[in-house]
Amino acid sequence: MTDRHPDLVLCARYSDAPTASIAIGALSAHDIPAIADNEIMNTILPPAGSIRLMVRRHDLEQAQAILADGGLLEQ
Repeated sequence: MTDRHPDLVLCARYSDAPTASIAIGALSAHDIPAIADNEIMNTILPPAGSIRLMVRRHDLEQAQAILADGGLLEQ
């Protein structure tokens, strides 16, 4: 995935899709675009910690701070 989007970096990993979606929503509320790596999300039961939340490189520090403040940083 990062091969197609070289500016995207790993921000956090999640064990379930609902938590990853909440994290994306929290970042979106702060105008930080984020995506979940859907290559693994398409499986019925993804392995624990396998959903990767990706953000732009220049948003990484702020995104991790927002997720940590919200108790959403599982990494």
